[in-house]
Amino acid sequence: MITLLRDALEKTALTFISAVLFVAFFQFNGWIFSSFEYSEGISWIFLPAGFRVILVLVLGFPGALGLILGGWFIDRALFEQGNITLGFMNGLAGGLTPWLVLKYLTQRQWLSPQLQTLNVLQLLNLTLILSAASALTYQLVWLLLERPHLNIWVDIWPMFVGNALGALLMLYGFKFVLDRLAGRQSQPPH
Repeated sequence: MITLLRDALEKTALTFISAVLFVAFFQFNGWIFSSFEYSEGISWIFLPAGFRVILVLVLGFPGALGLILGGWFIDRALFEQGNITLGFMNGLAGGLTPWLVLKYLTQRQWLSPQLQTLNVLQLLNLTLILSAASALTYQLVWLLLERPHLNIWVDIWPMFVGNALGALLMLYGFKFVLDRLAGRQSQPPH
């Protein structure tokens, strides 16, 4: 019983930490890349796309739940304006899409669930697949819920490019750090 409670508390903490980190990173991206914004919610460089992948790869479902909660916090204005369904679905799209894609790819054994074991080509493929899936999911949600000023055939491309560039920057940066840390641990002390 104690182990079960400790596990539940740990997963809850990881979920909330993921949410806070995602919101902070979203704000940081908006601050640093505000001039690259294509339209509201779409940027030509979107670093949180890579952070989504990292959270889901490292934390699994608690990371996905954190992304959902973070997405709901980011879209809180939609809830306040009475567009509850759009805010709710945006959060689900942002958190569940990377988790479901990663589950599918690992289940098919097309991808290792550990970032350290991914080679450059696998990381590139993962980034492109997740960027496309995320852009498509968001655009479909927005189309179904009649988001104003939506042009799915035009808006999907900047979102895909922004997700891909942001995720590539984040994932390759994260992999570089992990490789350097692993290299230091395997070297004998001088």
